[in-house]
Amino acid sequence: MSRLILAATLVAALAVAACGATTVNPSPSPSGGPVTPSVPPDSPPVATPFPSATPDPSVFPVPASPGSLEDFTAGERYLFDGILRGAAECQPAGGSDELPREAIAGIECSSTDLGVARIGYYLFANDEDMLEAYLFRMNAEAVALDSGTCRDGEHEGAYTPGDGLLPHREGCFMNDEGIANYRATLPTYHVSISILGARDDMGYLGEFAWRGNQDTPGNPTLWGAPN
Repeated sequence: MSRLILAATLVAALAVAACGATTVNPSPSPSGGPVTPSVPPDSPPVATPFPSATPDPSVFPVPASPGSLEDFTAGERYLFDGILRGAAECQPAGGSDELPREAIAGIECSSTDLGVARIGYYLFANDEDMLEAYLFRMNAEAVALDSGTCRDGEHEGAYTPGDGLLPHREGCFMNDEGIANYRATLPTYHVSISILGARDDMGYLGEFAWRGNQDTPGNPTLWGAPN
């Protein structure tokens, strides 16, 4: 074979090999971006933010206090507005064992005084109903009427001078748990006051109820008619 024919044959063979070769693309670099899926997911994942230091109140609503004024009736608000001192965290007394049956409204409060556990204020339609509820409780506790003052123990009496069964009254007794209790009436306003002590000192409750009184004879200073 001549050298010319051999050279032509080699050139043809190289051309055929070049046409049959497959081009291989380089692998993506590891530092490249993420591969986008050909079909997007139905619900793309939502990033969850870190909780903030102060919760958004619209997300975590704070329930209203049972003692918030928005929950008070007109009678309960009247009693609340008349409080002069010594009470805190007042709530409607509906359903309470201390709420007199004849009362048309009542609120019960914690006290800012360490010697007092609770103070109740109860509103009646008239003085007759107020006095009837007061006398019923004194009778139930076996407290003799016109027997003396709270300084001397379980006693009851009018705190204004006069004859007969006066409507301005106060009395003290010990409950079944050995805790001192005080009751007083405020005629004209048809309001009665109930104090549950933190111990067995009835004299202290009487002093607490009258603290700061400057009038003669005056009246308990825990409540006054709101303006």
